Amino acid sequence: MNAPASLDRFRVDGQVAVVTGGAHGIGLACVQLLAAAGARVVVVDRDAEAAAAVAGGIAGALAFGLDVADAAALAHTMAVIAQQTGRIDILVNNAGTAIRKSTQELALEEWNQVVAVNLTGAFVCAREAARFMPAGGGSVVNMASIMGMSGGGLYPNISYQTTKGGLVNMTRALAVEWAGRGVRVNAVAPTWTRTGFIGPLASTPALMDRIRAVTPLGRLAEPDEVAHAVLFLASPAASMVTGHVLAVDGGFLAQ
Repeated sequence: MNAPASLDRFRVDGQVAVVTGGAHGIGLACVQLLAAAGARVVVVDRDAEAAAAVAGGIAGALAFGLDVADAAALAHTMAVIAQQTGRIDILVNNAGTAIRKSTQELALEEWNQVVAVNLTGAFVCAREAARFMPAGGGSVVNMASIMGMSGGGLYPNISYQTTKGGLVNMTRALAVEWAGRGVRVNAVAPTWTRTGFIGPLASTPALMDRIRAVTPLGRLAEPDEVAHAVLFLASPAASMVTGHVLAVDGGFLAQ
């Protein structure tokens, strides 16, 4: 086997990659890595100013301010992206939110807010992006979580866990439904990752100690470690992989 040619399978040269929640944390790491691997990246984020700043530092990148909970705006944005780029090859469904409250304290409005972003938003993103994926190609990578595959237990987070569990099975269902048209659908399930998303948790040293204790590798993930899993699943290197959920969790789910 020609090793350099095999490594080229991890590149995504000339492909259009849309990353939601792409201005911060894991999404930002995905944008930077996909661009380095040859993609033309589109940074989509509710923080329009931050999205523009990220895109401004990457040749050929585009930026759109968008709340994925707004289905009509989302559909319009995907159509505009396709109009400006010609197609969409890769979607990284990364936008997400969490309201960490116990079930008894969580208001229905808060539950609906998390569902609208983490589950409905991801569904609409995938549905609309897939309309513009080329025949016989295309890749969707959903950002799930170990909390979608585990009851957790360190603190209550029912709406996040439920929506991420739904995203896991949405990944499988779309993979089966879209296999015939050549669109692969996979997910990455990170552990706690060192980003602003876990900021309130990181301010509690005892909780951080417990997280490390339940993680066999004994540490949090770094954003680029999650991004590398995303690149693999999005790239031709994973051409026979669909319906898979790749845990980047330091062994948490292996216990």
